[in-house]
Amino acid sequence: MYRPSTIQELASQIREHRGPLLPRGSGSHQALGNAARADSTVIDTTQLRVVSDYIPSDLTITVGAGITLGALQELLKPNNQWLPWDAPQHHSATIGGLLAAGLSGPLRHSAGTPRDWVLGMHTVTGDGRIIKSGGKVVKNVAGYDMHKLHIGALGTLGVIAEVSFKIAPLPNADQSLSFVCRDLAHAHTLAYQLRERPFNPAALLIHTDANGVVTLLARWTGVTAMVARQVAHALQQASTYDDYETRAWEPLLNEPFSTSTRTQVRIGVPAQHMAAVIPLLQRHVGRAAAIQLLPTVGLVRLFGVAADDVVDLRAKLSPYTGYAVVEVGEHPDRWGPAPAGVAIMEQLKRSWDPDDKLNPGRGFIAARARTER
Repeated sequence: MYRPSTIQELASQIREHRGPLLPRGSGSHQALGNAARADSTVIDTTQLRVVSDYIPSDLTITVGAGITLGALQELLKPNNQWLPWDAPQHHSATIGGLLAAGLSGPLRHSAGTPRDWVLGMHTVTGDGRIIKSGGKVVKNVAGYDMHKLHIGALGTLGVIAEVSFKIAPLPNADQSLSFVCRDLAHAHTLAYQLRERPFNPAALLIHTDANGVVTLLARWTGVTAMVARQVAHALQQASTYDDYETRAWEPLLNEPFSTSTRTQVRIGVPAQHMAAVIPLLQRHVGRAAAIQLLPTVGLVRLFGVAADDVVDLRAKLSPYTGYAVVEVGEHPDRWGPAPAGVAIMEQLKRSWDPDDKLNPGRGFIAARARTER
């Protein structure tokens, strides 16, 4: 195992190593993708946690990829700042690992995805080159945003070593409500009503449990008086609701990847097609262990679904340009059909990792190559 403490040390170890390498932070999301090769040598990035630049007045920070998101939020809190990113396992998962996995949570509704908050990166390629992309300031216009290619690439294109973020003021009010709904269609309709002015929630999440109970969770953040008005307007839209403590979101956010004993499927579909897909998802209510749905961004997770259901889901999502990826659990085809642009991804892999050292076999490209052989 390698445990580099500097970017230069990381680059040297990758350059001199012969054989497959497994970049790993806290290991929170190792279930993603195909299994790593058994003969892989681990590169533990958790020592790359130096805060090299933090200017609170500029709302920017640069940190090593080994720092956890929870530690970063604690670092920002004394200055009443935060990074609006509520990814699964965010207290224990490293910044580099979360970016490599491309994970986000319900705050994506208002704050966008992590890639929208990344200003720049230092990464190390499979042949040991240190690549700098982007910068440390918000108004950066130098070159292409090549660092965004590493977000969601599972470390197959390079190892994320250091990241510069823009950050935001910490809201002084944070309130949530829970609405019990008849079914997914009812929850979806209510979610779209709440997303309009004057409600403006920061996050929306539809959740179903093993008993088939459907709940819409809504969260508001911001100035106290504004949040109070928004919540008051929202309460007029539904007759059944409960106050929902913000910290109670945590178990739901951590449900993905909390166990490797059940199949977990991530579905993506353009948000404008979500209403058409709702009847398909409704069939799984009560059958799946749970469903989580971000209605306004078109992202769904099904927990505890049968392997045969994955094939059926892919076929029925195809007319809506949707996909179904097996995130956790055994399945002969975890990724599904090739997306557009895969040829460009393959060219980048050959250029940045010519010896196929980084996570060989784990990502989509390797799975596609095995299928075509």
